[in-house]
This record gives sequence, C-alpha cells and structure tokens, in this order.
Amino acid sequence: MERQIINKKKRVFSLEPNKDPSAVFTRKYTNHLVPALKKLNMNKSSSKQTVKHEVDMALALSAQEFAWSRFLLEKLSSSTNPTNTTSSSSSNRVRILERSDKESGDEEGEIEEKLRELQKLLPGGEEMNVEEMLSEIGTYIKCLELQTIALKSIVQDTT
Repeated sequence: MERQIINKKKRVFSLEPNKDPSAVFTRKYTNHLVPALKKLNMNKSSSKQTVKHEVDMALALSAQEFAWSRFLLEKLSSSTNPTNTTSSSSSNRVRILERSDKESGDEEGEIEEKLRELQKLLPGGEEMNVEEMLSEIGTYIKCLELQTIALKSIVQDTT
C-alpha cells in the first residue's frame, strides 16, 4: 500500500483525459470546429476566408480563459465580413516600452523591436503590457501547435 502512494506522488501528469490541458483544449477545439466545418460543407459556396474565420473562431472559443483568446473572439465577432479579420488599426497601438530621454543601445533597440513584433502577432498584444504579453504568448503558441495537430488529424481522417 505504501508503494502505491509513493508511485502516485511521483506521477507528474494525470492519466485522466479531463485533467490534461492539451487534451481538454483539443477536445474543445474539435467540438467547435467540426460542426462549423460540416455546416460550411453543406453550404458549398464557402470561401477560404470563411473556413479560416471558422478555424480562428474555434481557436478563440476553445481557450477562453486566456486574454489573447478574448481579444481574438472580440475581433472575430465584431467583423461582419470574415475577410476583414486580418486588418488592424495602427492608431490604437500602444507602445510596449517607453523610450528614455537618452538614446538606447543597439541591443536594447533590437529587443524593443522584437517585442513590438511579438506584440503585433499576439491577439490583443498591442493592448497588453510586456509582462502580460510574455505570459500570454506561451499559451498562444501552445494552442497554435495543438490547433495544427488537430487540423492535420482532421485532414488525414478525411483523405
């Protein structure tokens, strides 16, 4: 009996699928995406932009606990035309780092530029401070990886 308790303490992941965040996300993602794709398939007049919109919508709906997801969902919901989902307003961009009065060094300038690029890639990143953005970017990348795996699986199952 003691040996079983020790072994349970050493386990670093759950054997239950509902406890694994990757499995939960993937299940939610496919539960949102598959019905939407079936509906589009019945329509037959759907464009690539419409499919992309549904793929992005499934991503946003599957990870609502993250700030980037809420920003993506708001952006997708506010666009009446799915082709407008890639446009962004440069007037609303918020700077990540404030420039100091003195000139920054080359290395600092490169870091600032890379942070701005990350800020543009992350949905809602332009409205987050550096700490928030960096904490969100990891989950965004992980969800994109899981999305890719799920989409590959769907494609393999249908071909």
